[in-house]
Amino acid sequence: MKTKTWILAILAFFIVSVGNATDFPAMNVIPVEANKAMLAYKAPTAATLEVTLTDCNGEVLYFKRTNQKETEYNQVFDFAELGDGSYCMCVNYGNRSVKRNLLLDGESISVGAPMRCYEPYFCLEEKMLNISFFNSPQKPVYVNIYQDGKHIDGFKLGKDLAIQKRLDLSKLKAGDYEVVVTDYITDHKFLAEL
Repeated sequence: MKTKTWILAILAFFIVSVGNATDFPAMNVIPVEANKAMLAYKAPTAATLEVTLTDCNGEVLYFKRTNQKETEYNQVFDFAELGDGSYCMCVNYGNRSVKRNLLLDGESISVGAPMRCYEPYFCLEEKMLNISFFNSPQKPVYVNIYQDGKHIDGFKLGKDLAIQKRLDLSKLKAGDYEVVVTDYITDHKFLAEL
């Protein structure tokens, strides 16, 4: 009897996992001609999108936020003026994102595998910053605080699957701060105005 229950539980877990896996949107970057590639995004559910292209230093080269919820998004990018190097194309939909690394070499464009991650939730109330993050890779996660590009503080949040942290920012002087949560895949930024 216990064996049947265990097998049914494993089977149910497998069915739920397969069902959730199909819920992810598809994001491809398809080279269409020399120095040009098309971003092709398609999702089962509509969401407002943020499309970002960054260089290897994390500098934003392109950013667009859609005004309406979309299930599909297509755009051709011309990389002729960027030059050879590594880049990252990202589509953020809600609290999740999918990214693909790009390598430009001459007129050829190589596209890496999709990387999916969850975005952290930030909530600032009375100089207390709550951070919630679903760390699906279960790799180390760090937080750093900057003001005007100067590092103020930082520490490790851990590598648990569900990270919940409350930061007391009351000892910081009034001003604008950038809080950066760094996971296995990328940096997630939040601007805190104290």
